[in-house]
Amino acid sequence: MLSRRSFLATAGATGAAAALASPLAPRMLTQRASAAGASLPLSLRNNSGSDTVYAYVSGSDDSGWPGFVDSGGAFQRLPSPSAVQTPVQDYAITLGGSDSAATQLTLGDYVTGGRVWFSVGKKLQFFVNPPGGDGGVPGLVQPALVADDANWQTNWTFCEFTYNSANLYANISYVDMVGLPVSMASSGSAGDQSVSPLPAGALGAIADGLRDQHAADGAPWDQLVATDSSGAVLRVLAPSHSPVDFGGYWDAYLDSVWSHYQSTDLTVNGQGSIGSYTGRVSGDTLVFDGLETNGVPFTKPSAVDIFGCASGPLYNSGSDARGAVAARLAAAINRSSLLVSGGGNQPDGVKPDQYYTESVTNHYARLVHEHADIGYAFPYDDVGPTGAAPVDGHIQDGAPTSWTVTLGG
Repeated sequence: MLSRRSFLATAGATGAAAALASPLAPRMLTQRASAAGASLPLSLRNNSGSDTVYAYVSGSDDSGWPGFVDSGGAFQRLPSPSAVQTPVQDYAITLGGSDSAATQLTLGDYVTGGRVWFSVGKKLQFFVNPPGGDGGVPGLVQPALVADDANWQTNWTFCEFTYNSANLYANISYVDMVGLPVSMASSGSAGDQSVSPLPAGALGAIADGLRDQHAADGAPWDQLVATDSSGAVLRVLAPSHSPVDFGGYWDAYLDSVWSHYQSTDLTVNGQGSIGSYTGRVSGDTLVFDGLETNGVPFTKPSAVDIFGCASGPLYNSGSDARGAVAARLAAAINRSSLLVSGGGNQPDGVKPDQYYTESVTNHYARLVHEHADIGYAFPYDDVGPTGAAPVDGHIQDGAPTSWTVTLGG
């Protein structure tokens, strides 16, 4: 599920949801101190400043069939259509005016791979595609981060969640974009928990910072800023969704890294039960002693590989040792932390104040962390020194008794 998503409105077993699958999902469902029942009060609040706000709750049931939660809290499976891009029935939940009482419903069914969406001013458009040739389930087509999407000029945002017999896990995420602020709170067996929203003014500051960065280095950071017809900022895209290819942006940095580690050891601690692996560059490949790379060597990744953390040498191979090393390499490259003091010991040898200090770095992530209190800015942003506090902005409870999701501060 949840923090490593990329927007692709495609068909298939789960449609767009298939492209939103997260490599972090297994660790998000581990809390099993007590079993959550299929009855969870959900409060949806509008603190946005707008009096026209709609909410949607989407996801899949226990069988993986996509659908929406209706205003009464019941999960409604989507019908299997005969044509692609079939419009979905309107499941909008109309919220009260800004700062009015919350809209209340009770989730009477479990929902996995879920999202709570908000849109301001107008409703969102969702579509459904037929099952694939294997006779699977329909594919929900969600709003996408491309200019020809039906929702491009609509101001929308979301948070992500899974609610099952193990727990409620919910998080905000800036892996795909920064947009309207969302905050959350919950109560239950884990006590009272909360996640703070994007601070006031942060969206504009991030947009301005990316425009300034484009002026400084010529890379297409400014193309990540999406505006409405009046020029107001709607959202800022993560570079993995850039409409313009970053091309060889990382080449000079990677050349320096590969040169440095021809004669210097790079040790990567896979953490948990994985253990550490030490390697050097041989030819054009970073080789770690004793590490099975499953036929995909650690060659120099492209900009697409680096920003997406899921392709080329940085592909997500799961919970094995190669996957753990790839995750930590991806984090180190995005943060440009491989050549700083302590960079030969990843991730434990580098402190957060050393991240993003090189001129070539993931400036989107740098600016998100500069202006947001908490939240992932790229897929492996959970990587950090052993024992470091998480930065993902989540709540998790094995027996939740309430959950509140708020649009606005």
